[in-house]
Amino acid sequence: MAETEKIETLIWYEMGHAKFWEQYLAGYSTHKLDYRKWYNITTMILSVVGAASFPLWKLIPESRAYYMPGIIFGLMAIAQILAIFQKNTVVDNDQLQDIIKLRGMYITYFNKMERLYVNTSEDRLTTDEAMNTYYQLRETTLPIEALKDSLNIHPKKSVLKKGEKSAQKYIEPRFLDT
Repeated sequence: MAETEKIETLIWYEMGHAKFWEQYLAGYSTHKLDYRKWYNITTMILSVVGAASFPLWKLIPESRAYYMPGIIFGLMAIAQILAIFQKNTVVDNDQLQDIIKLRGMYITYFNKMERLYVNTSEDRLTTDEAMNTYYQLRETTLPIEALKDSLNIHPKKSVLKKGEKSAQKYIEPRFLDT
């Protein structure tokens, strides 16, 4: 494999990687927002049901009312436990803003890689120029990787698949249908 082909391959894969992460983070932030919404709705329902049903046990015949306080207090306890664990299980606004910032960083990085790929594939740059530019751009990924690591992003299978499909959907018609 010629040196020009090697650098083009490196740029191609780096460009695809950046596009994948940009698309993945778009889906990931949506997933986290949806999860937070349903988590809060569930907590609210349990709290309201527990609090609102507290006086209702007086309307139930005494033979059946024996279990009502336990059920009501159980629902309220579950709601309180969910509220306590919320910080550890649900993304907060600061984390969400950092995810959006990270996505923006990947978009910027992808645009630079895409430009480099086009310039390299159309022979506008020498192999040395392409290689130097590629490694200069790779140096700019340190803040991206640091932010990504600090967010502790866990892979979600459904979001991974959607991110991969979206990245392919973007890249294939632009670069592979020529």
